[in-house]
Amino acid sequence: GLFCIFFFLTEEETGEFATMLTELLFELHVAATPDKLNKAMKKAHDWLSSQSFHSEEEPPHPKSEREEEKESSEAAKEETTVEVKENQNIEEFYMRSIESLAEITARCIEQLHKVAELILHGQEVEKPEKDQAVVLTKLTIAMCKEVSSLSRKFSDSLTSAASKTKAEVLNPLVNSIQLEGSNSATYIQEAFRLLLPVLQFSQIQASCSKA
Repeated sequence: GLFCIFFFLTEEETGEFATMLTELLFELHVAATPDKLNKAMKKAHDWLSSQSFHSEEEPPHPKSEREEEKESSEAAKEETTVEVKENQNIEEFYMRSIESLAEITARCIEQLHKVAELILHGQEVEKPEKDQAVVLTKLTIAMCKEVSSLSRKFSDSLTSAASKTKAEVLNPLVNSIQLEGSNSATYIQEAFRLLLPVLQFSQIQASCSKA
């Protein structure tokens, strides 16, 4: 079947995501602009690049014996407060990562559904079914690679920024982000698989209209 094409093209370079997305949609001859998907992707990347868990450190200065004693007596309390705050920051980063992946995945699937709708109800089909399937396969691969890449960036950033966090706190969050990225790619591939009957039906319609 046509779905097997996906596995032969998985090593292709997708290039810059937004540009490739636009070019592939243009190649399909459908008026499905990827504005919402590009906006969601840009928002996720912009947010990720703005994140920093590192607080600015004050330059060191000589301390008196009394100051050192005072700091020592408050050390345990301050350490607990810092740990709680860092855990909260990590949890917020994790939640935002999951939300971003979910939004982008939804936009990818929405885009594929829109393409199917336009192919089914749009103008006369200019590409044969096999050619359309190849273009849609490339589109799907680009989407899957992008969500997978983004999930890695999220998990890598969290791991790097939270290096002092206890493993039992950090590891489940990192694993969950990676799992979400894998699930996102699976959902997008399933949406692509469901497109194939639409392509077949559109070709039947086109053939009947010419008969």
